[in-house]
Amino acid sequence: MLRTLPGLAAAAALAAAVATGCGERGSAASPIQVPHEPAPALEVVDGDTGAPVQALVSAIGQGAQVVRLLTTPGGRTVLPEGVRSVRARAAGYSVGRADIGPGGGRVAMYREALQSPEYGGGPQRTRYLPSVKLPLPRARPTWRFDAPTLIEFPPAVRNGLVVFGINSGRVYALNAEDGSVRWAKRQRGEIASTPAISAGHVYVSSMDGRLTSYRAADGEELWSFSTGGSPIESSPLVFGERVIVGAWNGTLYSVDARTGRAAWTYRGAGDIKSSAALAGDLLVFGDYGGRVHGVDAATGEGRWIWSGGSRFYGGAAISHGLAVIGDVGGQVLALDAATGQERWRHAVGGYVYSSPAVARETVFIGSYSGRFEALELSTGVLRWSFDAGERISGSATVIGDTVYTSVLSRPGTPRRTFALATRDGRLRWKNADGRYSPAVGAGRTLYIVGTSTLYAYAAP
Repeated sequence: MLRTLPGLAAAAALAAAVATGCGERGSAASPIQVPHEPAPALEVVDGDTGAPVQALVSAIGQGAQVVRLLTTPGGRTVLPEGVRSVRARAAGYSVGRADIGPGGGRVAMYREALQSPEYGGGPQRTRYLPSVKLPLPRARPTWRFDAPTLIEFPPAVRNGLVVFGINSGRVYALNAEDGSVRWAKRQRGEIASTPAISAGHVYVSSMDGRLTSYRAADGEELWSFSTGGSPIESSPLVFGERVIVGAWNGTLYSVDARTGRAAWTYRGAGDIKSSAALAGDLLVFGDYGGRVHGVDAATGEGRWIWSGGSRFYGGAAISHGLAVIGDVGGQVLALDAATGQERWRHAVGGYVYSSPAVARETVFIGSYSGRFEALELSTGVLRWSFDAGERISGSATVIGDTVYTSVLSRPGTPRRTFALATRDGRLRWKNADGRYSPAVGAGRTLYIVGTSTLYAYAAP
């Protein structure tokens, strides 16, 4: 339905009245041009690709009055006068927001399925996003960011924002398009985890025992929660209005995302260094007492405990009802995520500090044996193995039909990141950088994590 805009209607009526009442009798009246401001225009685009998005737009004016409009298939519409801000919605996209000036505005919207807002891509920590399919890195990155110290964990990426921490305690929030710094902050302790981005907030855990909430738009600190000094090495997991982290004091914390106060705590059997994973309504994590726990995510009540491991550093990945986790003692285990019952175990011949990646019913994990292995998810049977030539400590990431892994090189030996075919382990690409978790795919960009450099490869 077409709508006549108030400003344009008034101008047209005034022009008609002037044309009728003036001019010489018996002669054609000359048209009178009435000056008016052009109506502001709105453009809605996909933030990752720049393609137009047809969206339902809520235009908000003075007095919080709201007018709803539908953009054209080309992502455009004309706004009524007095609009101050807009919200745009479209199926499969997160809500887009923008302020409107006299000349109009532009809203960028992002597909939720293409974002990697926390460690492992999402709360199941599978390190695999089925909708993200990106080519191998080209010769030169689109941009690179050189950090002053080690980047131990990969970034979180959501809605055009790339956030990561480094060992000196700095937190960087970069523009995904060009790598420019939007904001930077400093924590008092080292950062050995991946932040989480949710609902306009960034949550960062650090080794000084603090979980800090920043505003995603500008980095303003909103609150800070303290464990009393016990280091936090686990990456935050967002569950509704709660943020979940574990600490070296053996406590799992559920922190209110709005206030920064603890909602509940759960005590493990040893240091908690792994990141919790979400299995339905349960949080699954391992500890340094050699136990794996299933805890009610809403209440913090323990549901099950599996014991018999050495110690667990890496976290679990949840897929097809299984929780797959690596034991530092040299085993990869699959437990029933609902009951904790052991389904299978596989010996790898070296320490396992990695968290597994799971894609298309295959588990991908490396160890200090120097072997990177692909296991059948349902049975643990070895499908293929790749000799990386050096210890593997960091967690793998699957992007499309490629799995990325890096080696923990010793002094004087080459650094390496490998890209392998998920089907058979064939080498597809390698570079001379990397140390821990090597890659993240989000939107149309592949991020390769070097020792202290983040490389971004935007797809054509």
